[in-house]
Amino acid sequence: MRRVAEHPNARAVLLAVLIGFASVLSAVIAWQASLSAIQASRYGSLAAQQLTRSQQIEAELRGLVDQDLRFVNLYQEHSLAARELASQADTLRSTDPNAADELDLEAQARSDLARAMRPFFLAAGNVQLSDDGTVVYDVDFVLTNLEQGNLELRELRTSNAKALADQADTRAVGLSLVAAVVVAALFFLTIAQVARTRRRVQSAFIAAGGLLVLIGTVSFVFVGFLS
Repeated sequence: MRRVAEHPNARAVLLAVLIGFASVLSAVIAWQASLSAIQASRYGSLAAQQLTRSQQIEAELRGLVDQDLRFVNLYQEHSLAARELASQADTLRSTDPNAADELDLEAQARSDLARAMRPFFLAAGNVQLSDDGTVVYDVDFVLTNLEQGNLELRELRTSNAKALADQADTRAVGLSLVAAVVVAALFFLTIAQVARTRRRVQSAFIAAGGLLVLIGTVSFVFVGFLS
């Protein structure tokens, strides 16, 4: 090794090897960075499409709930009227049977109208008129059940396209930084090649270039394969 180091062409050979290796390494890094950028763009586009589709499904489900709410109001109105008419009929049954029968008919008609509303409920389950005259309809609960029951929406929400896009983008940025280090190494090695007459200057630039090549190589292995 000492003889090799003392050979008059050892410095030139070392410089040529470092420049050649750095040139090949920079090309490989640029290629890998380009692939990572393409992956980031593809996954980013997929994540944007999935987000748009998720928002569309959520809007459709909210539309079902809004439609239910409109029919809930009608159902509550007819059911409450039927209850009140039936109560009035019970009050008049002993004193005015005919009026009570008419009220019973009206109550039955309003009850039938309320019952006719049931098939139009798209998201609600068993809707009933409570004792206080209101219909309990928990919008958040119904909407949550609809979202959990939608298979496509569940798959979209569990997709990792956004994470893959961020990972590929981070890798592309990291490789770009590594490429900058290797380019800096080529710059120092080129100066070393030009400064042949000044051995100390040449040695300093060879050392700096070699160190940057080593740092770039280790960083490329870490960023490109281990991270």
